Amino acid sequence: MRNNAVTIQDVAAHAGVSAMTVSRVLNNPSQVAPETRKRIEQTIEELGYFPNALARGLLTGRTETLGLIVGDITNPYCTALASGAEEVAHRNGYSLVLGNIGNSAEKANRLVETLVRNRVDGLLINAGPRDIFKMLMKRKYPVVIIGPEFKGIQTDFVTGDNFYGVQVLTQHLLNLGHQRIALLNGPKDDSEAIQRERGYLQTLAEHDITPEPEWIVEGTYWRGGGDQPSARLLGLPPSHRPTAIIASNNFLALSVIEAVRDARLRIPEDIALVGFDDFELASIIYPFLTVIAQPVRTYGVQAAQLLIDRLNNPEKWQPSRLVFTPELIVRISCGAKLQRTVISS
Repeated sequence: MRNNAVTIQDVAAHAGVSAMTVSRVLNNPSQVAPETRKRIEQTIEELGYFPNALARGLLTGRTETLGLIVGDITNPYCTALASGAEEVAHRNGYSLVLGNIGNSAEKANRLVETLVRNRVDGLLINAGPRDIFKMLMKRKYPVVIIGPEFKGIQTDFVTGDNFYGVQVLTQHLLNLGHQRIALLNGPKDDSEAIQRERGYLQTLAEHDITPEPEWIVEGTYWRGGGDQPSARLLGLPPSHRPTAIIASNNFLALSVIEAVRDARLRIPEDIALVGFDDFELASIIYPFLTVIAQPVRTYGVQAAQLLIDRLNNPEKWQPSRLVFTPELIVRISCGAKLQRTVISS
């Protein structure tokens, strides 16, 4: 009868060997005589024994488990990230544990402590306060940060060129004749949002355009985080209202679409809209969204591989910074003819 409570001592007793010999079969089978190894393996199969991963980790120092921490698993960005990371983890014999922190620093700290306490071998982190990273660096814990960058943090980073991506979006709108261009951005203390605002301002400055203060509004990257800022933009007098809006992530873009409909306006006839990050619905919902698309799944793939490489060769590890160039995908929400355009840096 199979029983998940079967212990290594039960296997040893049934096979007529010591628990240490069973452990060797599980961890270093070449050290056990073939006949004995075969008998133990048959006993393991008959009893339905499953090794205790935590106990095994205490012996080997490894649990073959990685942690991935994201801000909002309902965001298509995060699901694509997890998909790429899980593929690489599985291919290398690791399991991936997913943690969703929401917009809560307290939850982020508690989740990181839980994962570390349960001995995950390393962490992939896409969201969380700076203090988390400082604490992990102090412990010399293997970490790869995906997305945001923090000065003074010595670890691996996988990110996109946020500055360049917003430059491309802004220039695209300028090429379409827009001059009153607004930026619906993320939190002001977010490193990605800071880079996006800089790219937006520099591109406008190159065309001798100074945006009105009301055209740069702060939202959050969560669902509904752009509802009020979008309403404020559209509530400006028509002569002062922006004719185009850059949304800094897909949830913010959806907030603009809802606000435009509530205001009985139309995209792109009354307001042009472009967004940061592509997602499946962007080419399905109307109006089809013009976006700067990041290779998010590739972020997950590359980040997981960096972490596993570090775990396998800790003495050779040097911090890496991988920066990917995004791609402009033109659809009708900006007012341009439907087409696909790739712009190189």
